[in-house]
Amino acid sequence: MYQIWIAIIGALIMAGGLGGIFYLLIKQNATLGMKTIQFLAIVFILPLMLVLGVMNVLGRETIGTILGVVVGYVLSGFGKE
Repeated sequence: MYQIWIAIIGALIMAGGLGGIFYLLIKQNATLGMKTIQFLAIVFILPLMLVLGVMNVLGRETIGTILGVVVGYVLSGFGKE
């Protein structure tokens, strides 16, 4: 039963992140830059990993690997600013 709630919460996090980006792009005329793409990657991949991990679709090793890739991608642009 808790799996359904976690899936719903994950979907709400994804929808909220996408809605926030659309708000910035439309209302405030923001640009779709590197930080925005990194934010979208976090907002979509992490809740998806949580849901798939709880439902035993992904194993521990796979979740660790994907988490490492996401953290590396997000932190790769820190030194360039």
